[in-house]
Amino acid sequence: MNKLLTVALGAAFAAASASAAAADANGAFFINAGIGQAQYHVGRTDGLGFKLDDKDTAGALRFGYAWKVGNGFDLGVEGGYADLGKLVAKYNDGTTFAKTELGAHGWLLGGNGKYRFDGNWFVSARAGWFRSEERMKAFAGDATTGAVTIYDSADDRGNGWYGGVGVGYDFAPNFSLGLNYDNYHAKATLEGASAAGNVGAYTVSAEYRF
Repeated sequence: MNKLLTVALGAAFAAASASAAAADANGAFFINAGIGQAQYHVGRTDGLGFKLDDKDTAGALRFGYAWKVGNGFDLGVEGGYADLGKLVAKYNDGTTFAKTELGAHGWLLGGNGKYRFDGNWFVSARAGWFRSEERMKAFAGDATTGAVTIYDSADDRGNGWYGGVGVGYDFAPNFSLGLNYDNYHAKATLEGASAAGNVGAYTVSAEYRF
């Protein structure tokens, strides 16, 4: 994953250098990085004896280009990557234990918009394609000895979507901070069954424009 992000960022910087003359008052390239918390909305385990932890750290990195279209509006295109952490479900009745992990991450491609109001404040929105990969791991065994007697794993990719909104403040002409909520709809086929669900993410983001 780190190599892919390095290549993607290198391509963005190369494009910026090649098109520096175009990045004038009509628009600019940008890099946006966010980190926060994701929550998986894929069902509950009430009454089944499982302890469910459906929250984890989430992060996203986006880069793209935004055009100024007038009257405080910017419209742009973006690509990037999102890591949504994982959901963990645990079971232990003193005799048997079980643990299941389900995580999602993937590539983003879409469009975004921004409207500035009241000086440097702005609201933003984005939506697009989410090429997600879901990974599942399951363990079970003897609770008294801790020995694992069953292990299974699966992973697959699928085409989903994402969308989000945010609010932020421009601290400089080329730098801003924001608060965002994004919803990611991940899809895959695990163990022969279709697995789809929504993951919501609250993040704090920093954006640099050049």
